[in-house]
Amino acid sequence: MTSGTGDSIADPSDPRLDDYRFLRDRDLSGSRRAEGLLVGETLPIIDIMLRVPGLTRSVLTSPRLAARAAATIAASASPATPHFIAEESTLASLTGFHVHRGALAIGVRSAIERHHCQSDPFRTGSLLVALDEVSNMDNVGSIFRSCAAFGVDGVLLSRNSHDPLYRKAIRVSMGHALTVPFAWCDDLAASLRELRTARPALRILAADAGSSAIPIDDVCAGTHPVALEPNPPPTLLVIGAEFAGVSAAVREEACEAVRIPIAGGVDSLNAGVAAGICLHRLSRIGGKSW
Repeated sequence: MTSGTGDSIADPSDPRLDDYRFLRDRDLSGSRRAEGLLVGETLPIIDIMLRVPGLTRSVLTSPRLAARAAATIAASASPATPHFIAEESTLASLTGFHVHRGALAIGVRSAIERHHCQSDPFRTGSLLVALDEVSNMDNVGSIFRSCAAFGVDGVLLSRNSHDPLYRKAIRVSMGHALTVPFAWCDDLAASLRELRTARPALRILAADAGSSAIPIDDVCAGTHPVALEPNPPPTLLVIGAEFAGVSAAVREEACEAVRIPIAGGVDSLNAGVAAGICLHRLSRIGGKSW
């Protein structure tokens, strides 16, 4: 039945809901990625999805969010997006988990995954990030949120890093995994080498918890020679995996290793937290620069 806000569906076996069926198992297995699809949840994230033409394949909400979702769709860049409405009990039986925020959307990954390591964001951006085998989905989502907050122009990911378009990673990023350009690198070290060849002024900084690394505040506050330059060079910050850190091959491509001074007795910071702190110091937001 079609309502004023969308198509109300009572039967969980309705074929219009096939994209959402057993979503948890399919999402965890990676088949969503193989199908070229992504899953967004919560209305704020769906709002971001709808801003990208061609991204959102359909929206599914509970009745209590139907009117808000319909208004969001109507005011978006994708006003013809199909909108399905089902009771929350139907959503749970359909997807295999409790959809506690009452809103899901299916997106087409190709609308987002369109960059490569030599795309414009990486050839021209003033602040970039690379993730070297960052396999924790929460860290990846958190880093993308920080990248959006601090004006990062693009993110490079090694193939062993977690998929930023995985459902939970998108949620942790508050949808910004959909807005910050990113590209996959089969060989991150080689990609960084090629980027430095194309951009000789590019400064690559590897985040490192070791005592031999330069404190990030020294680099940013004027006690390091680079900070004294009138026009700071474009910068790429490399974040490594928890415990292992930046790999040896990638570290060889870095100009400097930088660290965040912390209290004794603490080995290191979570990768997502460390990335946020470093990006805050390196950010040019508000006209400030290091």
